[in-house]
Amino acid sequence: MTTVNATTNRPIPNKRKISQFRRLLWHFNRTDLGWVTKAALSSLQPGARAKRIGLLEQLPSKPEWSAASRKLDEDGYVDVSSLMERSLAEAVAAVSESKVSRLNELSGKQQLGHKSFWVSLLDEDLVNGAFATDHPFVRYALQPAALRIIGDFMHDLPQLSDVLLTLSQPTPNQTLSYSQLWHLDHDDKRVCKLFIYLTDVRDTADGPFTFIPAGPSKPFRNTLKSHMSDQQVFAKTGPDAVKEIVAPRLSSFIVNTARCLHMGSRIQSDHNRLLYTATYIQQPRIYPEPAPRFRAAGSLTDIDRAVMRL
Repeated sequence: MTTVNATTNRPIPNKRKISQFRRLLWHFNRTDLGWVTKAALSSLQPGARAKRIGLLEQLPSKPEWSAASRKLDEDGYVDVSSLMERSLAEAVAAVSESKVSRLNELSGKQQLGHKSFWVSLLDEDLVNGAFATDHPFVRYALQPAALRIIGDFMHDLPQLSDVLLTLSQPTPNQTLSYSQLWHLDHDDKRVCKLFIYLTDVRDTADGPFTFIPAGPSKPFRNTLKSHMSDQQVFAKTGPDAVKEIVAPRLSSFIVNTARCLHMGSRIQSDHNRLLYTATYIQQPRIYPEPAPRFRAAGSLTDIDRAVMRL
């Protein structure tokens, strides 16, 4: 049945069919078949990757960064606390603490309201959905160590997709949902996330980032299930494969979340966890590019512009 707009007398597109097509494409891309999409899109941009690789090679290189990149490649995660610039982490922490001091006010303004167990605290810093490039959260994500470690792993200059500040809180009477359950990220075929703990994560009660390294996670890479329970996961891996990142405030780590099954934010009563997250993908994105997430402010290098697609 075709629906017609009474004012223009023109057919209204069938949104249900579009939705079904997009859902089918999403399922296709979340399996290894998604590499077909990635290769096809790359073929439409001849020379673009060579340019990005050239920019990557302009970044400084250090033996410890190369070692971190190799570990990220082999295991799917790496602790980079000692490799990131402390002053940039402190700047992120200062912004974060000012946001938490206004928690009640900001909770009512958050745009990402579907996850009841955490509050997104940076929405007020957006202008037309975009962060200024001189924002401390953006500058932390653009530091050479992060770009080089992730870039060497991807063999390409990464694209910064988003930055986020979340405060996870206990939800004692609610069923686990969304990222509290085991999942892989399917923003793209290669996804790396750079995290900073902005509160001490001392034990399981603080809801540590919890994951299964790349090797044991392999059986789940072509599953069509979005989120899985402990029972579903442990039936294939056993609980011994699980790693919890328990670490003090300002600890920083990178995880390949497209390859490492993970979950978090299982906060117990009287605890909370404040977390910085920067998400990187490899260009070209397998899904249509969203609206710009960053807007130019201050001095930018060619590498900065390429990483943020400005």
